[in-house]
Amino acid sequence: MDTQRRRLINCDASVNLNKYDPFLRPDWRFDRVLELVSRQPTPGRTTRFDDDYIKVARSFMLRWKKGYLEREKLKRENPGMYFAFIIWDKINTDPEVQFIIEAAILSGKTDSEVAHEVCTCPEAIEWYEAIFFNVKERRANHGWIFKHVLLPASDRFVKDEDDDDDDTPQFTTSPVIRPHLDMTLKFFAYYGGPLMCDFMLTGFKRGMPVNTQDEIGDWLNEQWMISIQRRSTQSTHLFEVNKYNVMELFATHARIMEIQKSSESQEDRHSTIERHIHSMLTEIPWTVGKDAEAVFEGTTIGEYDEMSAELDSEELMLIGAGQRVKGLEDLPNLREQFMRVHGKEVN
Repeated sequence: MDTQRRRLINCDASVNLNKYDPFLRPDWRFDRVLELVSRQPTPGRTTRFDDDYIKVARSFMLRWKKGYLEREKLKRENPGMYFAFIIWDKINTDPEVQFIIEAAILSGKTDSEVAHEVCTCPEAIEWYEAIFFNVKERRANHGWIFKHVLLPASDRFVKDEDDDDDDTPQFTTSPVIRPHLDMTLKFFAYYGGPLMCDFMLTGFKRGMPVNTQDEIGDWLNEQWMISIQRRSTQSTHLFEVNKYNVMELFATHARIMEIQKSSESQEDRHSTIERHIHSMLTEIPWTVGKDAEAVFEGTTIGEYDEMSAELDSEELMLIGAGQRVKGLEDLPNLREQFMRVHGKEVN
């Protein structure tokens, strides 16, 4: 092995190599903490490879075991770690909060935004992500997210082949959770982002209240439609394909392709002029009022817009294309000239 290659390996060996481990789980820090605190006869000590999160969490767990009084002290000394541990510890009795937090983190929301959703402090989200659900640094690693976050969420509801009771899932939780909130919520949050995460949680759009009596019917109709769309899309990830329904699935797929081809042919029938008009309308930056001022601020069009004369369409087109237009040199002084000709003072 050449010297340069050996030097690179030695350099990597001096730092924590967890970031290169494709089998690293989101709760790897907590696994490390449990390994240290469970050693007998005395708890294990941290090493130079353990970061501050692990060191603080190790001390926290050792003090947590001492009982109620010590736990009350921990709440005041480190509320972030305290509430993060409480959220994790209630997975079997109150899992909704954990599921909402994990989905929100996957969607890309900030710690403050996630904390506001579940009414806790941002430090609690920071500690929860660091110790129990460390995914932020690997959100762009789609294969790792799929293997260690999305698939485990699905597997919680996969029945054990050796289980004689076919109606008993591996993971027991409240009916409101099973099966959509944990499994499909993470999928939609990760691939759809924060807005999709919010919608898939409840099935309602935020910020769209009913303001008048006349809006009630339309609001209910739209809500019925999007609720059906939501549950239908969720179910596509869950239903079983077998010999009894596969032909119906094929027929549905063929119908979808037929509709797509029909839409494409309809688009092809548009005339050349129609396509050019559509391209023009989509490329023009349509703005009004203050938005227009912000768009054209510092540009030649913006300067002429503040003057006393209005440019015609041809002049606007040429100036927008970066060309000089003859006859506009005196435009900045047009108002002063007009005032002098008519014997009026210029303000």
